[in-house]
Amino acid sequence: MLEPDQLRKIWQLSDETLYPEAVAFIRQFVKGEEGAPLPNSQVMGLLNIASSDSYAELGRFIRHQRDRNWQEKKRHIKLFYEYLEKIFMTMRNKRIKDEFSLLRAGLSRKEETQQMDEIMLLLARDFIQHLIAENGVLAAQESAARLGRK
Repeated sequence: MLEPDQLRKIWQLSDETLYPEAVAFIRQFVKGEEGAPLPNSQVMGLLNIASSDSYAELGRFIRHQRDRNWQEKKRHIKLFYEYLEKIFMTMRNKRIKDEFSLLRAGLSRKEETQQMDEIMLLLARDFIQHLIAENGVLAAQESAARLGRK
């Protein structure tokens, strides 16, 4: 179980670090890969899995989506999950300890792994919520631009 000071730090990181990173990630992805926001089916899938009770379950979902045999016109979705997986791997393997300093001291290896999973679930949820919100903004802008061209 995370301590109140750890939760406060996670909430602060969500606002000050994860939010701008998630916004930059989805904007770069939309402008660079596809030119269109993620479809609603992917948004809903991400929202559903982000509310799961374990980081392992979230990781399985991301790997499953990454490994699917996507049609060529939907290949950008595969790339999205490849990039998202890399972001989360870096966050888990390096940033939680080295940059964010979120782990309590004196934990056994098993306790550290459990705490990392708990922290990652919270960080990943927030990151996903931020990128989905920005994806919605981009979708609304795209829709407004299309209506303006008609």
